[in-house]
Amino acid sequence: MEVRVRHRIWIEVGNQSIIGPGGYEILAAIDRTGSISRAARELGMSYRFVWNYIDKMEQRLGIDVVKGWRGGSRRGGAQLTPAGRRLLEIYGRILEDVNRLTPTW
Repeated sequence: MEVRVRHRIWIEVGNQSIIGPGGYEILAAIDRTGSISRAARELGMSYRFVWNYIDKMEQRLGIDVVKGWRGGSRRGGAQLTPAGRRLLEIYGRILEDVNRLTPTW
């Protein structure tokens, strides 16, 4: 029999959630793919859901976490801002620390 400790972590500002496991996966997928639409496809989410999640995150923080651009002569794309990259790193480090502290039997 396997015994596990389960946890779910999110970061809040005031009483409003900024990032949790889903937001972490969204930011990581945007960072990996360079696109909101490709990230949404990879995660099996709609573009609209991902865009709304990012928009809500940015409104609550008061800063941009993703910078996007439309086609034109270049293909459209997106990348994390320095603040978005820092948020991804901080949340990832928190997960690593908690997982290191979680006992296994």
